[in-house]
Amino acid sequence: MTQVRFHASRPALVKAMGHLGAEVRLGRLLSMLILRSLVVVLMVAGSLPAASPASRLYKQGRRAERGGEIVRAYLLYAEAAALDPGNHLYWARSQALRTRAALKAQPAPKPADATLAGLPEAPSSLSPEDLADVRRLKPPPELKGAPGRKTLGLQGDAKAVWEQAAKAFGLDCVFDRDYQPGPALRFRIEDADYREALHQLESITGSFLAPLGARLFLVLKDTPQKRLEAEPTVALAIPIPDPVTIQEAQEMARTVQQTMEILKFAVDSERRWVVFKDRVSKVRPAQALFQQLAGRRAQVAVELELLEVDRSSFLSYGLMMPTQFPLAYLGQAFHSAPTVAQNFTRLLVFGGGKTLLGFGLADAEVFATMNRSWSRSLMRAEVRSLDGAPASFHVGDKYPILNGGYFGAGQSTLLVPPSFTFEDLGLGLKITPHVHGLEEVSLELEAEFKVLSGKSNNGIPVISNRKLQSKVRLRNGEWGVVAGLMNVSEARNISGLAGLATLPLLGPLFRQNTNTRDSTEVVLLLKPRLLSPPPGQTPLPALYIGTEARLLTPL
Repeated sequence: MTQVRFHASRPALVKAMGHLGAEVRLGRLLSMLILRSLVVVLMVAGSLPAASPASRLYKQGRRAERGGEIVRAYLLYAEAAALDPGNHLYWARSQALRTRAALKAQPAPKPADATLAGLPEAPSSLSPEDLADVRRLKPPPELKGAPGRKTLGLQGDAKAVWEQAAKAFGLDCVFDRDYQPGPALRFRIEDADYREALHQLESITGSFLAPLGARLFLVLKDTPQKRLEAEPTVALAIPIPDPVTIQEAQEMARTVQQTMEILKFAVDSERRWVVFKDRVSKVRPAQALFQQLAGRRAQVAVELELLEVDRSSFLSYGLMMPTQFPLAYLGQAFHSAPTVAQNFTRLLVFGGGKTLLGFGLADAEVFATMNRSWSRSLMRAEVRSLDGAPASFHVGDKYPILNGGYFGAGQSTLLVPPSFTFEDLGLGLKITPHVHGLEEVSLELEAEFKVLSGKSNNGIPVISNRKLQSKVRLRNGEWGVVAGLMNVSEARNISGLAGLATLPLLGPLFRQNTNTRDSTEVVLLLKPRLLSPPPGQTPLPALYIGTEARLLTPL
């Protein structure tokens, strides 16, 4: 073993020992600091809680989203949001993947073949599947930005501008994973609300947004594939107004379907519904267009008054003289009693009573009688219709008319019930209004009046029918006589002694004069009144729906 010896003087040795002691003390101090640090770290680590289940689910969802498992990522995000409702990030990520997950879970519907020559026929009623869609599908979410109008001056890439615009109106946005921000841009708009600002931003960035809630929306590139994946499909039921007929509703629905290229539509005649089913960017404008077509026709109220006046007069005057002079035999031939004609109280005897013959005489009478009557009946009604739509009106009864029965000799065990048809008696009107601006209205009138004539043919009553077709043009609120029926009958009767009653001057004094006059007047009065102006008199509200390739998504 080799021994090494150090030789040094005493001062040098003392100095060296001093340095060594300082190094030992410094090493001990560092060791104590490191030990205390380790203890503090261990204590802090022990006091920290373990990772929450919601955060673990969120991390698993992020890994699944990066791996392309959209459905699994959406479920993990939704479960994390349910465990931690206060974390808006979990909920936003789940809503951002909701549409894509739904499209991944269910096969997408095949688009309609654009090469088909024929158009789909409008069904007369809704199928059970259509009704189930209407009840099952919920309305899409709508944004509720801050009210008021603002002036914005923004700059940056597309993502930065979207975030700044959303924040200005109290909204939040998330982006599709394939969304590229693009180059920097400047965006300025003055005095606009949040809908106008977001729609303009869609145009300049080539994007479209899908609302996910009242304060959150998803921004995607505006491509047909993204539209198919993210834009919701809705089924909307629109009630048909009462003045519109089912045939008119079918024509209007077909017009809207061809204009907006709606994928599917149906008309339910029983419930009076029109249902459109397609993407929300098409269905909402189709709803507004259908309501404009259904509600823009002018409504007309026509007041009817049927006035009937009956007049009757009777006048009888003159001298009632006897016109018969019976010859009576006053003797008693073969012991018979003498007879005198009735209504004769006096006899004119020949020969001063020495003959047996006499003439009967009646009393003469001067008289004058007059009778006059007058009656008036009024029927008032009101019908409403649309411009060009006929309106029917009937006042009267339904009278049964036998048109078939069994008639045979003897009794039969087989009883065949007779068949009847009911005929409308009374007044029937059919009025078709045509509006000419705000001042005048033309009325096409078809009036029919049916009554029983009092005669019959083989036991079947004969019906008297009067029909009138006319057209009249009246001012708004002006009465017009469009139909009238006048029936006048006069009768004159004279009776008296032949020869004496027909004398030129004295004849009226020696006869009975009777004059009878009956008259009936029926007048139909009409007055049109506009309830709503025609379409050409009021401007229609503009419907801005974007371009044909890029429809605006309703917000």
